[in-house]
Amino acid sequence: FSPSPPSEPRSGPPRPGPVLGGGPVIQIPEEEFRGLIQSLRINALVGAAAADAFEVAAGIKAGTPPQGKAAADLRGKVATERDGEAEEASKKPKKKLGGFAAEEDYIPDLEVNESGAAAEPDIEGREEPSEALDLNPKQNQIRTDLEMWMMEEIPTLFGVEDSEELAEELQEDGQADMLTSLITEASAEERQQILRKWLQDAPDADTQASFIAHVQAKVGKIQELGPKKRKKKRDA
Repeated sequence: FSPSPPSEPRSGPPRPGPVLGGGPVIQIPEEEFRGLIQSLRINALVGAAAADAFEVAAGIKAGTPPQGKAAADLRGKVATERDGEAEEASKKPKKKLGGFAAEEDYIPDLEVNESGAAAEPDIEGREEPSEALDLNPKQNQIRTDLEMWMMEEIPTLFGVEDSEELAEELQEDGQADMLTSLITEASAEERQQILRKWLQDAPDADTQASFIAHVQAKVGKIQELGPKKRKKKRDA
């Protein structure tokens, strides 16, 4: 028997081809993937923090448990307070730079010791910002969600039932102050050092790394949604 060529082109869907590759497949939700990529582009995530963030998004590291009742009960209260802060800050006059109504970002100075090397971040000595953050509604929503998440995860990270069993800087007020400081810190590497020192007593290194990666990604997103500074034109 010898095959004969078809008299007309084949119609219908294409025949299924061979399945290439038999190894495991890693999947990341599109929205989270795009957020991570954007954080990489603006250097909000670098080095180990970036690797940790991708591992958490891909599910390679253990995910975090759902939010508990304690944090859920506080969500409405904190969200209302944050909305009030945003409304009050929006009424303040904006500083002008080079003729444009651009908002100045608060960036704390990095202390340098006599040898010229950057000083180690001092968590206990960090001053609380004197003014409420001037966040837009999208930034404020991410901040509120992250603050609620931290309220729930900090006790789990340290293996206690309630944050009141922890040092004062790890309790709810201290968490809010830390988050404010992180949002005002432009350097991802500096934020990484601050978080590691703040969480240095956490018993599990992998859980600590996952926590830091999540916070870094969310803080980077908050900063990304902020106003963009315009470069001042040089005089001709």
